[in-house]
Amino acid sequence: MQHSSEHPSSLLSAVPPIQVVDIASHTSNKADELEELRKKSDRLTHLLQVMPAGVIVLDNKGMIRQANEQAVTLLGEPLEATLWRDIIVRSFKPQADDGHEVSLRDGRKVKLTITPLEEEKGQLIVITDLTETRDLQSRLSHLQKLSSLGKMVATLAHQVRTPLSSAMLYAANLKSLNLNNPIAEKFTNKLLTRLKDLESQVNDMLLFAKSGDQQIVKPVNAAGVVNAAIAAVDASAFHKKIDIQTNAFNPKITILGNETAISGAVSNLLHNAIQASNEHSSIKVVMASVTHDSKPFVSISVVDQGKGIDEAEVSKIFEPFYTSKSQGTGLGLAVVKSVAQSHKGLISARNNSNGVGASFELCLPSFQENQNFASAQSHGHSSVVAISNGVSS
Repeated sequence: MQHSSEHPSSLLSAVPPIQVVDIASHTSNKADELEELRKKSDRLTHLLQVMPAGVIVLDNKGMIRQANEQAVTLLGEPLEATLWRDIIVRSFKPQADDGHEVSLRDGRKVKLTITPLEEEKGQLIVITDLTETRDLQSRLSHLQKLSSLGKMVATLAHQVRTPLSSAMLYAANLKSLNLNNPIAEKFTNKLLTRLKDLESQVNDMLLFAKSGDQQIVKPVNAAGVVNAAIAAVDASAFHKKIDIQTNAFNPKITILGNETAISGAVSNLLHNAIQASNEHSSIKVVMASVTHDSKPFVSISVVDQGKGIDEAEVSKIFEPFYTSKSQGTGLGLAVVKSVAQSHKGLISARNNSNGVGASFELCLPSFQENQNFASAQSHGHSSVVAISNGVSS
């Protein structure tokens, strides 16, 4: 058998020169592409690790395949090769959250953003720590409340001084032994009027201060609370010879809320209407079941025959301490707005279409709409409601 004595270099020389160059160029290009991919992978890995948010990648079975350092900081170890549902049980606090902004067991608040991964058939979960943001918002709210309370104290001192001085003067006059019965009765009535002014202003202060706090709620008969509010202002209406008219209230309409707060809000709407009305006029109180965003509400409207609302004041009348009157704290309508907010309701104001007077409508969710809220309360959970500060249209 005859063996070939050709050297390998002679075999290589048998390959056409152009083909050798093509193979070498292709190999070089592949190496460059791999190096570029490696650099991109390193950059992405670095970005993933330095991101201020936690990032978790799940496969199609809910198993964690990748997690960055921030995710580990928020949720603890181990993460990778662990089922996401097990992490939920281990790291998240079992309470009634909205599913997107949730609480961890250590008390921190986080926001979850979940995006499907189409090619890999999994999910990308981004976890944003909102604890510091919520703390700052809470501090800001506290500072704003302190500022309002400071203004409230100054307003209270100013507004209470006048009726208190008058009440003291009338009381001093009543001590005189020379007063006959008609004059004594006159001073007594004026004294009671001033004391009722003081009581009304103090009640406004208390309602405004407490409206943002957690309150005890229960099913409230809407007709009953409105009738009680009408009875509370009956003396003021009688003094101006104002007739308060009502429609036929449905006795079955129920609101889940704080009875004292709701009664105070309706009373303030009635007081506002009485102050705006002329003598010998009338005020209508209309209650009805309505819907907002396909949800059932109870509408309580107070319609007066006063001069109406100046267009420039429409956006201000519900602000605390704003008033166009010479007397008053400017808290009456602010209390109504606060009560509406704390009950996840609406308050609106508009001039009447006939050009006479104004209408104020307080809408509160009906009892059926609040069933879940009631359940949360009975299990010891608090419900925080965010409502727009603007006047509803």
